[in-house]
Amino acid sequence: MAPVSVRTATRASFAVSAAPVRRSILISLGGHRAPIEAIDFGRRIARTIDATLHGLFVWPWQISPSEVPRLLEIDPEVLSGMVLDVEVGDAAERIAARTQTDSVAFLVLPVESEGPDPCGLGLVAARALQHAESSVIIVRPGHALRRIARILVPLDGTPRTAAAIAPAGELARFAEASLDIVMVGQIDLPTPDAVELGAMSTPQYIDQPQHEWAAFSREFIERFLGAIGHCPPDVPARFFLRVGDPANEILRAASDLTSDLIVLVWHGGCDGEHGRVFQRVLREAVLPILVLRC
Repeated sequence: MAPVSVRTATRASFAVSAAPVRRSILISLGGHRAPIEAIDFGRRIARTIDATLHGLFVWPWQISPSEVPRLLEIDPEVLSGMVLDVEVGDAAERIAARTQTDSVAFLVLPVESEGPDPCGLGLVAARALQHAESSVIIVRPGHALRRIARILVPLDGTPRTAAAIAPAGELARFAEASLDIVMVGQIDLPTPDAVELGAMSTPQYIDQPQHEWAAFSREFIERFLGAIGHCPPDVPARFFLRVGDPANEILRAASDLTSDLIVLVWHGGCDGEHGRVFQRVLREAVLPILVLRC
């Protein structure tokens, strides 16, 4: 089945999220190497949404912020314009605690190494992700961010997942980026008892594809991106339908569509099909990943 792409033009009735816009970006600066890519990404996001940039460095004992560049082995100019905070204690606990304030829009977490955790983030990043109360952006080393122009948003057709994507829509509006909505259907469909109330599944039979595909795409975007996801009405969006293994198709779509950022809605666990897909994409994607909790 070929992917379906539909440009939406009838979104004037979409509701815009009434949630207050958070105005600070928090970057975790810990680890055994300087998180240059995470700093660059956090700086770009801060400029995009007109937010203040904060860096958090956790150390076993109290030190002056002026010592941080030396410990990270970087030029102090790299941290220019950043509000630098030093805290003492467990790194993951201190990072997560800082996200409990409404001022934090995004926590930028660098991946230190392929750790033993299921998502391959490293133990500190994995624990901080588990307990963070803000949206989290995972940044792997070696990826140079060019822009934020195309944001990939996989959706499974359930209201629960769509209800979490408002931050992605707001970021797209500030960045003047477009959203590529990807729905992945599988050969083995869930039983009726497993389907969430209000969910949309991939159509199995299309008699008039020139009409029915377009209608399905419009209904999906209007319902899940607008009415449930509260995406701003001026954000361009396209819809793609793919069939196969969800993790494979998400990773392939990111490559095919030249995405700059992948959005993953996380239910908070790593069990079941949703957890398996979440783990694989986190492990294998080279792009930054915006993790939204539902």
